[in-house]
Amino acid sequence: MADVAIIAVMFVSAMIPFAVMARLMLAQKSGLALTVMSLLAAAVAIFIFASTTPVGIDPLFAIGVAMVSLLPALIGAGAGALLGHLLLRRRFKD
Repeated sequence: MADVAIIAVMFVSAMIPFAVMARLMLAQKSGLALTVMSLLAAAVAIFIFASTTPVGIDPLFAIGVAMVSLLPALIGAGAGALLGHLLLRRRFKD
């Protein structure tokens, strides 16, 4: 049952940024979309760095947060931004 919960957390962590990025790209706010994606990437980098060096965060917690919630969120955000960009190009195609 815990495996299903982990998959559900990963799915929700990916789908929320996917929908947000698709909406931002369709609203032609690509700067804000790229800012949010860079913040997610920075959070992944910080938690992976914290999992390998003693900085005060438990290494198992850091790698768990990075791999279960932040990495799927980053992948979902990238996919949503790409989908929004492609839909926007299709909408304004001459």
